[in-house]
Amino acid sequence: MTDPLPWSLGDFAALAGVAVLVWRVVVFARAPRRTWASVAWLLFDCAAVAAFYVIWFYVSWGWNYSRAPLETRMQFDPARVTPPAAVLLRRRAMTEMNALAAPAHAEAVRPLDLEDLYAAWLPAVQRAGNSWTPHVGEAKPTIADPFMMANGTSGFINPLTLNVALASDLLWFERPFDLAHEWSHAAAYAREDEANYLAIVTCIRSPNPVLQYSGWFELFLYLPQERHYARREFVPLVWRDFAALRERDARHINVLIAHWSWRTYNVYLKSNRIASGIENYDEVTRLMLGIPRDAGGLPIAR
Repeated sequence: MTDPLPWSLGDFAALAGVAVLVWRVVVFARAPRRTWASVAWLLFDCAAVAAFYVIWFYVSWGWNYSRAPLETRMQFDPARVTPPAAVLLRRRAMTEMNALAAPAHAEAVRPLDLEDLYAAWLPAVQRAGNSWTPHVGEAKPTIADPFMMANGTSGFINPLTLNVALASDLLWFERPFDLAHEWSHAAAYAREDEANYLAIVTCIRSPNPVLQYSGWFELFLYLPQERHYARREFVPLVWRDFAALRERDARHINVLIAHWSWRTYNVYLKSNRIASGIENYDEVTRLMLGIPRDAGGLPIAR
């Protein structure tokens, strides 16, 4: 229902709650006489507004944290998750990045092809357990964009209205992966490792070189890293993209804001049954190693 809107309805939903709270505080402050009873009513009103949003959150999206993990629905084999296997996957990612860099950069000036992304994404989320067809679309601009750039958040879905938002400073090779990641959240995959996994699978199984490059690039960043890479191990275009990431982060990220916002999100994830907190993002490695994929690049179900 919100897809035709040019802006995020979730922003208005959140601002409405803030407006109600401010209005109640202003009414309390301007009252000619304040009593303990009026203080109690102010606290009750604020608690009621907060409770309303908590219930809205869980009814609209939050209960997805209780969904059975992906490895219980796929042919996940923990014996496949080994350090040597991770090294081989990293080498594969590096090879693919080098091969795809030139054709991907040649297409970088064109807008992201949403149809290609959706065509590769939908079979992946349905194979992973969805028996329904999620409706997703382009990311919406959000008033949270300055905060996202300051703390290094690439995107999010507003859990009240399921609008997808991406940071405006994302680089062209980040957008396909990040949009597929947020789409996967909208499709009820709340865990960060699962959203990462579905985004990577989506991108690397697509015939579009921009999508493929985005998927292998992001997978490489999540894999265990060497302390140093020789210059010859990546083609110049890949080194240029690494430099672009560093320059963007140095220009926009506020270390203090990033530290406290990610600590807060860590607590949030743990309170919603994600025991590893923000480390759950990195657990995509075990899904990539432990779940076999068929000839079409889709995960194999039990």
